[in-house]
Amino acid sequence: MKTGLFRPLPYIFRAYLSLVAATGSLAIVHENRIRTNTMLGYWHGDSCCMQLVLRKIAKKQDRLHVIVTADKRGDVIEKMITPYKAKALRLPDGLKMRPFFKELLTFAKTEEGILAAALDGPLGPRHEPKRLLFLLASEAQKPVICVHFQYKRIIRLKRRWDQYVIPLPFCKITAVIEELGTITKADLKHFDRLSDRYSV
Repeated sequence: MKTGLFRPLPYIFRAYLSLVAATGSLAIVHENRIRTNTMLGYWHGDSCCMQLVLRKIAKKQDRLHVIVTADKRGDVIEKMITPYKAKALRLPDGLKMRPFFKELLTFAKTEEGILAAALDGPLGPRHEPKRLLFLLASEAQKPVICVHFQYKRIIRLKRRWDQYVIPLPFCKITAVIEELGTITKADLKHFDRLSDRYSV
């Protein structure tokens, strides 16, 4: 019964985002930095607004992949991004990820397009980047770009670990694309310095 109640969620969320997109505005600053064969990072709390960015860039990018968790939360995200011609790469959380990492690394090296992931997801801590996307970028020799959001007319769920942002109808969203460039082995060795470059 719980599964039955869960299924409509992607369609409800997608309909709501369509309303937000129709009534609000989205500006992408430095949109030209979103190029094929790049790794795209964002904060987990900005996932909802990231959906709006994905909708827009999918019109210009043929191959768009998003790393999502393998649990039911990932089911919702996968169904939401499919209409944008994006594909979900399902990855278990924590140590369960290890058997899948080699396959994901091969994918990052050989597949063209954009690979996106929440840098502090799926369980936080908030605004503390994990190594995954940067490690994939270094091994695949692909540059990293990150998205910062500025909002007007939103709700922030402050009790959630990620302080999830829900844009309201008639909102104004600005997505600023920051270019971190190529990630070296030295960058990974001093990951604390690297993560500091992606400012909050």
